[in-house]
Amino acid sequence: MHSAESMTRPDTGLSPAATALSGWTSQRTAWLLFGPPAFMVAVRWLLQLADDRQNATPALSLAPVSTTTGMLDLLWPVALALAVLVAAGLVIRRLGWRRVMPVIGGAWLLLWLFGSGAMLERHLNRQGLFLQGMNAAATAPSAPVTARIVTTKFKPPSLRSLGGTELVLQVAGLEIPQRLLIDDARAAPLKLGDTVALQIAPGRFSGLFVTGWQASPATDSH
Repeated sequence: MHSAESMTRPDTGLSPAATALSGWTSQRTAWLLFGPPAFMVAVRWLLQLADDRQNATPALSLAPVSTTTGMLDLLWPVALALAVLVAAGLVIRRLGWRRVMPVIGGAWLLLWLFGSGAMLERHLNRQGLFLQGMNAAATAPSAPVTARIVTTKFKPPSLRSLGGTELVLQVAGLEIPQRLLIDDARAAPLKLGDTVALQIAPGRFSGLFVTGWQASPATDSH
């Protein structure tokens, strides 16, 4: 004799996992698709708000020319997400939605969480490093480093940065040329072959940052 609970619950003949998937709604799908990207946008906004509330400008990043900068530095999660979606579509077409949905959903969630964590790591990496005055090279405890300008170009403002003068520098002691973006009108007259003195500090986890810079006397006389 069946219990009252077994009489009211229909027997679908599905396994527990399949039964759970059958209860998946379009609302949950929407949360899975748009929730992680929205979380990453919120993290970026909060980190930008924290930077804006600082009393000093964060130190300038000194990046090897082989690394991406600007929008490309933040577009890689989007590009990877699109690749995941395309691959997921092919797998779903071959194996069926119910069999691959948990794996795809987990990979999608981890992808955006990893991107958010990367932005947080980049923020903490330069925490406490601020751009000092023009005479920082003379007052800082460590000696400034000389850098020769290889190329220079103007970068217009964008959603990511205020723009400015982008320099490719051959820094003494560093084998790979470095890229530096300076939002300062004093950097506009710099030309190929000029030299600048840089005050460089390491990040908390990795990388190098410029906390002060000064053009050489010969450059100032241009």
